[in-house]
This record gives sequence, structure tokens and C-alpha cells, in this order.
Amino acid sequence: MASRRTVLGGLLAAPFVLRSGSAFAAPLRVASLDFALAEQMIVLGVPPIALADANEWLKWVGAPPLPAGTVDIGTGLAPNIELLAALKPDLIVTTEFTAMTEPQVSRIAPVERFAIYSQGGSPLPKALEAMRRLGTLLGREAEAEAYLADTEAFFAACVERARRFRDKPIVMLSFMDPRHVRVYARPGMQQDVMDRLGLRNAWQGEGIFWGFATIGVERLAEIGEATAVADYMPDDVRRVLENSPLWRSLPLRRDGGPVPILPTVAAFGGVATARRLATLLLDELERQAA
Repeated sequence: MASRRTVLGGLLAAPFVLRSGSAFAAPLRVASLDFALAEQMIVLGVPPIALADANEWLKWVGAPPLPAGTVDIGTGLAPNIELLAALKPDLIVTTEFTAMTEPQVSRIAPVERFAIYSQGGSPLPKALEAMRRLGTLLGREAEAEAYLADTEAFFAACVERARRFRDKPIVMLSFMDPRHVRVYARPGMQQDVMDRLGLRNAWQGEGIFWGFATIGVERLAEIGEATAVADYMPDDVRRVLENSPLWRSLPLRRDGGPVPILPTVAAFGGVATARRLATLLLDELERQAA
């Protein structure tokens, strides 16, 4: 009797050929190697059956909720090939970041690669296009178009909420350790959201295509006074910074209060993340102005 490993080996060796046109008319069993693509699938009503780093979803994404039955298939750069093969997906979606895995995973199912965080342009327009393309692949064209139309209406309403906050620049931060911080910059989803809201980024330097620049904390003095908001600051980092004379002397800390930490929101998400980030940022600005 053939062993499980032998059977799986045969699966991995079998060739897969994309059908003409889209990969499938309506694949229902899709594995994703990327959080942003998984998020967009969820809002389209076809959540992935398997996801790289699924067990980290609550820590780094938060919302929309990931279905409880989603199988964690390891990391995006080193997925569990045997487990993925055993799940028999109809389609596997990847990104340029995880493209190195395609020679292995393409033996299991057809692969569709997306580019949201990549050289050239910025993420939000690419995420909008990815939503439309996913709608076609998943047989959810109408749902995708409806969500995109609702997104435009959503941002139009947010622009009105944001008008009174346009005078003072905002800096969005993510803390690596007590000495280093990521400053969200152009091009990036955070910058795209601020642009859509008509808000000014206090950090005018360019970032990498992921949308941030990593700097020493002391360089935050360069931006002068600004409204600072963070999406990540571990408790141990906060404790060190709050006892640091350098940190307390920064212009963005002159009011003496702690930098507010937003609820969990993906740093590198899709359209739903853009909407969530806009909501959380405006909620915080309104809270401070109350």
C-alpha cells in the first residue's frame, strides 16, 4: 500500500495547466500566501481555505475576521507543501514577495500572482485593481464592483470628517525597538489613505515601496510639532521611551501625553485595510479634539 508521502509526492510531480481565460470560472477552494489577498477574498465572500501565517492574523490584521477553519500552511516564503497538497486547493494566490515559492506550489494548483506592494505606483490603486481581478477569478464580479463603489462613497464621507484636521500635520509610526521606528511615508497604504482624506504627512521623506522609512528615534525631531499616532508599540518599548529624556524632548511630545496606539490594523493590507485605517485614524483625531 502506498504511503502518504508517496501519494503526496505523486501529487507534487503532476503537472497543472491553467484553463483558458481566467484560472477558474469560480474557484471555491483558494489558498493564499498573503494577508492582503486573503482580506480581499473575505470581503468578497470567498475566504481562503488556507493561509500563510494564519495563526498571526489576529495579531497583525485584526479585521475582517478570519474564518475559524482557515488552515495555517506555514510562512509565505516557506509554506508547508505537503499540507497544501493535501488540502487540494483549486487556486493559489501569491504576490511578488512570495513569488519564489511558485515553482513548488504551482505543482499543486494553478497560481495567480498579484502586485499590491511592488515597485512603481502606490498600494491603494493596486489593491482596488486586485479586488476587481479577484472578483473575476472568484466569480464575484458584482460583489467586487459593489464593494468598490461603496469604498468610493466611504472615502467621500471620510473627507468631510477629516476637513477640520487638515491644518496640523500627522505622523504615523510603528516602533521596532526603543531606538528605531518605522515612519510611514510615500509610497505606502498609510500615505494613500492620508491623501484620500486630505491630511498632511509630517514626514516628507520617501520610503521604500512597502511605504515606510526606518529611522533612529532622534530623527523624529526633524518633523517639528505634529500629531503622532502609532499602529504598534510594544509595552517594553513604551516603558523605555517614557523614561528617555530624548523622547520626552521631541516636539511631537510637547503636550506630554503618550503617543496613542491604534487598534490592530494591517500595515500592508488591501482595500478593507485602507477603510479600517481611515476609520481608526479619524476616530483617534476626533477623540483628541473632543
